[in-house]
Amino acid sequence: MKGYKELIEAVSKKQYAPIYLLMGEEPYFIDKASDYIENTFFENEDMKDFNFQLLYGMETTVNQIVSYAKEFPMMADFRLVIVREAQNVAKIEQMAEYAKNPQRKTVLVLCYKHKKMDGRTELFKAINKNGTVFESTKVYENQLPAYIKEMVKEKKRSINDAAVNLLANHIGVDLSRIGNELDKLENVIPQGSEVTVPIIEQYIGISKEYNIFELVSAIIARNPVKTYDILNYFSNSPANFVKTLTFSALFSAFHKLLQYHFSVDKSETFLRSIGVFWTEYRTYQSAASYYSVRRIVEIMHLIRKYDLMSKGGAGTTIEEPELIKELVFQIF
Repeated sequence: MKGYKELIEAVSKKQYAPIYLLMGEEPYFIDKASDYIENTFFENEDMKDFNFQLLYGMETTVNQIVSYAKEFPMMADFRLVIVREAQNVAKIEQMAEYAKNPQRKTVLVLCYKHKKMDGRTELFKAINKNGTVFESTKVYENQLPAYIKEMVKEKKRSINDAAVNLLANHIGVDLSRIGNELDKLENVIPQGSEVTVPIIEQYIGISKEYNIFELVSAIIARNPVKTYDILNYFSNSPANFVKTLTFSALFSAFHKLLQYHFSVDKSETFLRSIGVFWTEYRTYQSAASYYSVRRIVEIMHLIRKYDLMSKGGAGTTIEEPELIKELVFQIF
C-alpha cells in the first residue's frame, strides 16, 4: 500500500502499475491522484483520443471494464482506463480474475470512494499483489489547518493563521470544497502572494465577522449580544447561512470543552491537539469556569435534539435559523 506522495512520485517518473485501487473515506485525494494520472499520462491529445477510456460505476459493468482494459494501445506505450465511483460497479468482486493477470500495456485506475474495499476479498488481494493500493484516510478537525496550508503551498502561495482559521471553521472538514474555493484565488493573486482574511472575504465571500466560527465562539464565550447579532445577520442573509455546519460545529465545540474539563493538561498545546484554533485558547479557558461538565452534557443533548428537529424529526416544520435561535436561548 502506497502513500499519496509516493504514488504521485512513481507516476511522475512513468513508473506505472497495471492496476490502481484508490480507496477511502476522503474523496479529495482520490480525485487528486486520478486527475494527476490522467493529466500527465499522455504526451499529446492525439494519443489520448485513441488510448483513454473514462467510465462511471453506475453506468458500466465488470465485463465492460475488463474489455476496455484488455485492449492494446495504439501508437503509444500504454492505454489508460479510469473508473470513477467504482464502488457503484455491480459485482465488482468479479474483476478478481482480471486483477490476477492484468494487461501490462493498460493502466486501470479504480476510484473507490467513501469507504475501503474489504481486504479479505480476492479482488483486493490480487490488486495488492499485482498493482498499487492507495487509501485516502479520513481527515479530522485538528488536522485541517495543516492540510489547508499544504493545499495553499501546492498552489505556490502562502496563507496566514487568521485566514486558515476562517476557512476551516466556515467550511469544515471538506477538502474538496476547500480546494474548489482556493482555486478561485489562482487567477486573483499571483504566485508567491499571501492569502489573507480580506482576500477570502472579497473573493470567496466569507465574512470575517458573520460566519459559523464567530457564532460558535460567541456562544462558547457566553456573549449574547454578539450571538444574536450574528443570528440576525443570518436571518436577513440566508444565502450566507451554512445550514449543514451549525449543529455539528456547536456539538464539536462543546465536546472539545468537555475534553478540556477532563484533561489534566490545560495548556494551549493540548487545546491545539484537539482542534482548538489559536484565537480560541482564552475563550475555552474562560468557558470552562462557567460551563460545568453537567451543563455541557445537557447542552450536547440539546444540540442533538435540535439537529434531529432540523431534519424533520418529531414532525418539526420550523426553519433552521429559528431553531438555532431557540437552541441558543436554551443554552444561555
